[in-house]
Order: sequence, then C-alpha cells, then structure tokens
Amino acid sequence: KRLTVDFKMYVQEKNELVTKLQKLVESKADSYDIKKQKEFLEETCAVLIDTHGKLKEAYAKLDQLLSAAKENEALAEMEEIEKAAAQLRSTYDALTPKKKSEAKAPAPSKRNTVSVFGSSRCSPEDKDYALGVELGEGLAKGGFHIMNGGYMGSMEAVSKGAAKVKGTEIIGVVVPTVFPSRKNGNEFLTQKIEAKCIEERVAKLVADAGAFVVLPGSLGTLTELIMAWNTAVLAPLSGKKPPPVIAFKEPWEDIMKSVATKLCIPKQLLDMIVFVASAKEAVEKVAESLLV
Repeated sequence: KRLTVDFKMYVQEKNELVTKLQKLVESKADSYDIKKQKEFLEETCAVLIDTHGKLKEAYAKLDQLLSAAKENEALAEMEEIEKAAAQLRSTYDALTPKKKSEAKAPAPSKRNTVSVFGSSRCSPEDKDYALGVELGEGLAKGGFHIMNGGYMGSMEAVSKGAAKVKGTEIIGVVVPTVFPSRKNGNEFLTQKIEAKCIEERVAKLVADAGAFVVLPGSLGTLTELIMAWNTAVLAPLSGKKPPPVIAFKEPWEDIMKSVATKLCIPKQLLDMIVFVASAKEAVEKVAESLLV
C-alpha cells in the first residue's frame, strides 16, 4: 500500500516538474535555473523508476499470495483477503497507464449475437474444450457473432472456433481489476470490452445478446445461466420476446430441474431453458429461435 501511494506521488511530482521546466524554457529563463530544474527532474525520475520496480515486484507477490488464499475455503472469505484484493486492484490501476479513447468498432446486431458461457478451467486436451470449438465454429457458420468472458478455457475454445469463419465478431468482456494476471484476454478476440466488476461483466453479456448458450461449467457459469434464464422469464412483462436460453444437458438439466422443484417454479418457466446434448443441436436451436 505504501509503495502504491509513493508511486502515485512521484508520478505527480514528475509531471509538475516537467510542466515547470517547459515554462522555464519557453520564457527563456536563466540557464542556471533551467539546469537546476533538470537536475530535480532527473532525481525524481530515478526515484520513480526505482519505486516502479519495487511496486511491480510487490504486486506480483501479492497477486500470487491472493490466488493461493482464494483456493483455501477457510481463507477466501476473510476480511483481510478482501482488503488485499482491494489493494491489488489499486496497485493494478497505478501500474496501468490510462489509454487514450479510441474510436469503437460498431457493435454487431443484438439479434445476431450469441453470448456463450462456460468454464475457464478446461484445457485444449479436454472434451469440453473441443465442444466449445465446435460450438463457436457452428454459430459463426450460421451467421452469428459471439460474446463471451474473453479469457481461457471454454471462452477461448468458442473464440477459436468462431475465428475459423472470416468476418465473425468475437467480443470478450474482461475484468482486469478482478483478474489482473490474465491480462488482455485470449488471442482470438476481435473486440475487447473492459468491465469494472463481475456484476457489470455478466450484465453486459446478458444485455447485448439475442440468445444464450451455456456450456458445462461451475459456479460462475451457473450464475450466468440463472441471469440469462431470469432475463427470459421477465421479458414478457415488458412486452418483449424471451431470448432463447440453450444449456447442455450435462450437467445443467438435473441441476435446474432440482432448483425448479425446490423453489416451486412452474414448469412453463423451466421449459424456457432448452437442454441440448451436442454443439450441432445447440446451433440448430439458436437458428430456429433467431432466424424466424
């Protein structure tokens, strides 16, 4: 924390010294004054570079410790861990220069955009990864653009498959403040959107897509499935057509049927989730719902 504060202070001091030096030069001030100002600037830059190096080292150690702590259920919810996570976000902001605003590429039509949810843990050797590649390619060949969480696992797999079809927009919604070590998302993205938090990321993936496909996953994927389902359930209340929600039978059918039973959710609402057994079937269900 102290290093972050020092780093920000030295950056501000450096900027002020640069501005002052420029004014001295422009006003053709005494050469001695200009020389002394340059010396002050050089000293500040030397300290700034040293502090930046120490901050990067401390940041890497904190990121490593925090990742290890989050894997321990006993530690994951401790107040100290939350404070450490907040400090990690603050340090990331300090180390990451603010980018100049760039002209944004036009967003693809919501009707032709499919948000795909899935695990971030599967590797290229896993069957779920191959399923993601097949799904992404199938959706792209069907004329659909892709949105996903932008990182590894199923998200990368779907992006990789969609990238095989030229002209397909592959939009990743990433959260650098939550996942600073994951950097810029997978290599197949054509567009990247940075969300400030997980909640904003999920809201974006749900709001900007005309359909949802849910691959096998874990807690995060379950959260996204619930959000997509709830969006479909609420759509008729505002006179809108419910967006199709397609989920793979394994593991979601038993889980969602159990949820519906425990919460006494009517069958017609559960039926708004279409369960499929293959990537081909998922693509067909999306096409049936959107291309009518």
